[in-house]
Amino acid sequence: MILVLEVPDAWKQLLGLDSGDAAGRAREMLVIEGYREGRLSCGQAAEMLGLGFHEAEALFKRYGAEQQPTWVELEGSSKRLRSLLDA
Repeated sequence: MILVLEVPDAWKQLLGLDSGDAAGRAREMLVIEGYREGRLSCGQAAEMLGLGFHEAEALFKRYGAEQQPTWVELEGSSKRLRSLLDA
């Protein structure tokens, strides 16, 4: 898929798109956001970016894009904690 995106000149530097590889930076931003939203696994995102698993984890951490637990995961953790405290 080819995506054409118009970005005002005033946004280029703010988004880090003023380098020689603006397309690569935009691709990286899309993949990071997909990972942060939980649409992509770390392995999928790493593959898309051409990185190893641990390199991708470091990249996500650098951009504060760690995945957050879902409500179901939090609820399960809460139930496990309650059962440990009640024991």
